[in-house]
Amino acid sequence: MCRGTMIYVAFISLVVTIFQVKAAAWISSSKKSNIISPLRRQTQRYVSNAPIHSLTHIGRSNNDTTKDDKKKIYVIDGTSTIVSPYLIHKGRAVSMIKRCVSIEGLSLATGWTPQATEAFKVAIEALVRMNPILTGKIVEVKRQPWPWSQQSELWIHPYQFDPQSFVEEVDRSNVLSPRDAMATQDTANQLFEYVINNVSPHILSNKAEFSYDQIKHGNPLFSAKIMDFKDGTAAFSIKMSHAIGDGTTYFQLVSQISSLMKGETPTSIIWSYPLKSTHEIYPASFSERDYTRSYGLPFGWGVFKNIRTLFKRKCQYILLSKEKLSQKKKELRSRGGDSATVSTNDIIMSSLCELCGSSDVFAFDQSIRGGGGAPKTAAGNLFTEVPFNREDGKDPAFIRQIITNGGCFKSNEVPLEPYLDGRVGRITSLATVAHSTSFPGVDIICQCPSVSFIKDLPLDVAVIFRFNKELFGIMHNFRKINKSPLLDEIKA
Repeated sequence: MCRGTMIYVAFISLVVTIFQVKAAAWISSSKKSNIISPLRRQTQRYVSNAPIHSLTHIGRSNNDTTKDDKKKIYVIDGTSTIVSPYLIHKGRAVSMIKRCVSIEGLSLATGWTPQATEAFKVAIEALVRMNPILTGKIVEVKRQPWPWSQQSELWIHPYQFDPQSFVEEVDRSNVLSPRDAMATQDTANQLFEYVINNVSPHILSNKAEFSYDQIKHGNPLFSAKIMDFKDGTAAFSIKMSHAIGDGTTYFQLVSQISSLMKGETPTSIIWSYPLKSTHEIYPASFSERDYTRSYGLPFGWGVFKNIRTLFKRKCQYILLSKEKLSQKKKELRSRGGDSATVSTNDIIMSSLCELCGSSDVFAFDQSIRGGGGAPKTAAGNLFTEVPFNREDGKDPAFIRQIITNGGCFKSNEVPLEPYLDGRVGRITSLATVAHSTSFPGVDIICQCPSVSFIKDLPLDVAVIFRFNKELFGIMHNFRKINKSPLLDEIKA
C-alpha cells in the first residue's frame, strides 16, 4: 500500500472514531435528560457577604438542549426580575467563536492610592450590574439532535455569579515594586522586560482560555485583578471572554470602568444589536468554496500539521517608536498616489508581513462598526476577517487599499495550498481601539496584552497594541522570522 493510501485510510479511520465517540456521548446525555427534568431544577443560590446583594435563579439547567430563548425569573436584591438570556450567535461563526481565546491585558500605574483601589473595586461591581451579560455563563444549544450536526446557538444566561465576585486582590509580597524597578531601569525596553517577567506572571493568565472551555466548565466570562504595591504604584488586569465580544467591546468596558472610577456617567453599550447574532466573520464576497478553504477541512488539516511545530514557536515582543512611525508615515504620504493615505497601523502590518516567513496568507480583523454598519457603541464580535497575500502586504499602500475596499481576494480566489500547508496567520490590532483606565492623580505608565492570546496556538498570530504614549508594541509567535528593513526603521 502506498504512503498516500495509508494516510487516506488513517484519516477515514480517525473520522469514524470521532463519530462513534460523539454518538455515544449524545446517547448518554439523552438518557440523562430523561431522568432529571431540567425545567424543575433550581440552580445554586448566590449570597454575598455584604447585605446589598442576594440572587436566586429558578429555570432551565445548563444541560438543557431545548429551545432556550424564553425569559427567566431572577430574584435580585429581593425584587423579582424577568430577564432574557443573550443570544450570542446562531450562524456558522459559532464554531469559530468557540475556538477564540479570552481577551486580557494589564496596566501599570503610578500615583495610586488606597482610594483608587477602592474606586476600582466599586467600578467593577457597578460595571457588571450595568452590563448583566458579564455575570453570565455560556450555553450551547443544539438545533439538531444528531451528534454530527453543526447547527447550534450560543446563549449567555446572566446572573450566574455574584456581582461582588468579579475583582480579586493579588498578593504583592513576591513581586518587585514598579517604583523600585523604575529606579534602576530607565529605558522603555527595560520597563517592558520588567512588566513581562515580574508583573505579568502574577496578574495575567499563563494558559489560554477558549470559549469552549467556558462552555464546558461554566467559568466566569469576565474578571479583574488588582495588585496595589502600597507605594503609589499598582498593576491591574481586565479579562473578557471572546464570546462576549471583540477588542472594541473589551475597550468599551475599559472606558466604562474609567468613567465609573471618576464618578462620571459611562457611555451605554448596545448588547442587543440585531446583527450581532447573525453576522458572519468572513467577507461577503466569499463563495462556499472560499469559506470551506478558510474555515473548513483544508484549514483544519493545516492546523493539524502545524501542531508538530509548536515547540518552534516562541512568543516575542517588539516595541515601536511612535516618533519614527510618524516620520515614516510622512515620508510615504509625500509620494502621493496609493501611499497618500497610509496610516500608522498600515505600516506596522507591513513590517509584520516582512518579518514573518512561515505564512503565505494573513488575515486581519476589520470592524464593521460605523460608516453605515453597526453603531459604534454596539458590542459583540462585529468584525470581519479579511485575508490577503503576505507578499503583497509588504507594501503599506496595499494594506490601505484592501482596508478601504474591504478585501483582497474576489469570489472563488482564496488559494487552497496555504491552508492545506498550514501557512496562514492572523493579525489583530488593539492599538486603534485602545482606552486606558484613569482616576484623578493616577498616571498609566504602560499597557500590555496577555501572552495567552498567542501562546500554544499552532498558527502564526500577531497582536499590535499601544504600550504607552510614546510607543506601540507587537506580540507575535511566528515560527520562522525574516529580516525586516521596515521594522528596523521603526523600532524603539
